[in-house]
Amino acid sequence: MVIQTHYDTADVPHRDRMAYWQEAVCDSYVRLGCDAKEQTNFDGFINISRYSTLSISRVGGKAHSVRRRKRDIRTATDSFFLLSLQTARSSRVSQFGQTAVLSTGDMALYSSSDPYELNLTDNFSQMVVQLPKDKLLARLPNAEMLTARKIDGQSGIGALVRQNILAFSDHANASNAILQTMVQETLIDLIATGLASHDNSAFELSSPEQHIMLRVKSFIRNNLGDAALDRNLVAKEIGMSVRRLNAIFAKEDRSLSGFIRQTRLEAVAGDLRDVRFMAQSISQIALKYGFENFQNFSTSFRSHFGVSPRDYRAG
Repeated sequence: MVIQTHYDTADVPHRDRMAYWQEAVCDSYVRLGCDAKEQTNFDGFINISRYSTLSISRVGGKAHSVRRRKRDIRTATDSFFLLSLQTARSSRVSQFGQTAVLSTGDMALYSSSDPYELNLTDNFSQMVVQLPKDKLLARLPNAEMLTARKIDGQSGIGALVRQNILAFSDHANASNAILQTMVQETLIDLIATGLASHDNSAFELSSPEQHIMLRVKSFIRNNLGDAALDRNLVAKEIGMSVRRLNAIFAKEDRSLSGFIRQTRLEAVAGDLRDVRFMAQSISQIALKYGFENFQNFSTSFRSHFGVSPRDYRAG
């Protein structure tokens, strides 16, 4: 099933355009703050297609900036990566103290789980791919370290990735559900390939704590099926106390146990959205990711996503 939505400021009075754009952006992506010098004469459009795993949008308009703020993140229930592929003019993507300046054809990744800022020039246009974080991290565990870094879309692997992302995105709405899923998976593979084309040796971790977070999150994602996975097991693997790890996680406004639970729930949700696992029961999928008590799982799932696992799969 594909849900297509179109927003265009030309459809509303000039005085309401910035408010309309703010609402459109938040509805299309994640909650953000928007600002533009031309509040009443602002122009912009978003054409978005939502698929079972990811969404693909074309967006363009006049110069403005968008910011993902800490207060936006605190109210979020899902975690995403977004990839902006510049199709006209230029933009700037900033996150974790890094800034990528994108010209036509260039790409950059950013994470919805942390503050970021986009600065967009007049008459810009982009294609934006939004995907669940776990899908990309399963392919590239260090993806969070590669945000706000320009993927050169003009030469080498970057050019090949850009051309194929544009080509495959045109076929994501295939009527065959299995084919549609495979095209989405291919798009995620392409994004991982573009990020992997960076020379990792050129990037230094900003702090020892960031390195610890990468190790912890990688271990958790690789052991979700272990029902014994808890904060004590993680602390033992990393060689640090639970208290110290929780102090590090607190800087992201979360706890270690909360991250384990959230990552498990998001992994289940990913399989519930995937047509390849339709033959598996919800309890089988929950068990695969370490939930042994189905009643507790259902309660946690409803609390996190706002609906039951059954309704989530049906929706």
